[in-house]
Amino acid sequence: MQYYTLFEVIECSWSNFTKRVQNASALDDILAAHEDFLNEVRVGTFLDSKTKDTLYLHLDIVYDSIMKLEEWQRTFYDISHKECSDRKKFDEVIVQSEKSGTYGVTTEKRLERDQEQKMFEQSISTLKKTLDGIGQSYEKSVNAFLFMLNSSKDQNLQLFGTRLDFNEYYKNRDKRLKKPLTYEHMRLSGMGHSGIFGSRSGTIGTSPRLAYGSSH
Repeated sequence: MQYYTLFEVIECSWSNFTKRVQNASALDDILAAHEDFLNEVRVGTFLDSKTKDTLYLHLDIVYDSIMKLEEWQRTFYDISHKECSDRKKFDEVIVQSEKSGTYGVTTEKRLERDQEQKMFEQSISTLKKTLDGIGQSYEKSVNAFLFMLNSSKDQNLQLFGTRLDFNEYYKNRDKRLKKPLTYEHMRLSGMGHSGIFGSRSGTIGTSPRLAYGSSH
């Protein structure tokens, strides 16, 4: 997304803007070029009035799932590290008891450790269900985001969706993504070539894929 925003939207829109400024013959030409530049950036970053409540909203949900995954990972590490530390302490108690000649731990200590381990296993089970929910929510929001990109009338947004799903992982898991006309189909059928970002289509390489889906 950062690559797309900086290079495919801002840099290409800025290039078009500077060319128009250099060729401007009046102040009105510069003002019009600047207004078009701002509009191109708003549309490309999904902040215009038409896409703010659709593409931007679904992209925000995608990022929300990523943040939840980060929080889940932090919780998982904390619980796992605590269990690992508790096990080491318990083993050390047994080693020390052997050195002192008592050999082993008291029934109370054993029950306490068993209870801690049981709570740990329950926590892991809960975390697994939470992770499954995050994964499902992420995939659903990514599918919706890609569907909106592919259904867009703007060829550049369609191409962006194609690059995000360059190996067709999501397309093969969601039949809706196979229905909208691709840019190639639109080109062959003569359905126009006007994109909001002028010459930026075809100038940029493949963007990195959205992270989570590749691990499935």
